[in-house]
Amino acid sequence: MENQPTERSWAKLTRRQPKTKVHVEVLEGKCTGCGLCVKLCPSGSWVLSEGTARWMHGMERCFECGTCYHLCQTEAIKWRYPRGGEGVVYE
Repeated sequence: MENQPTERSWAKLTRRQPKTKVHVEVLEGKCTGCGLCVKLCPSGSWVLSEGTARWMHGMERCFECGTCYHLCQTEAIKWRYPRGGEGVVYE
């Protein structure tokens, strides 16, 4: 894990344009609270609350990599790219 990018090193490669619309949502009826999204999200955008995943810090932190969406075994995460010109901008 030593070579994993941190939020600080990631910031050197990108800049963020504030998002105005949420692009990730949890389908609560499908979420089993397994915590994969919490454990594997490289930006720390997820938390478990009352047995359900919550995208608590995503508007500020999300790298928009789609890891949560692709790893969710119950397809409980609805994920879209942010609107054009918003979110992470790679330098």
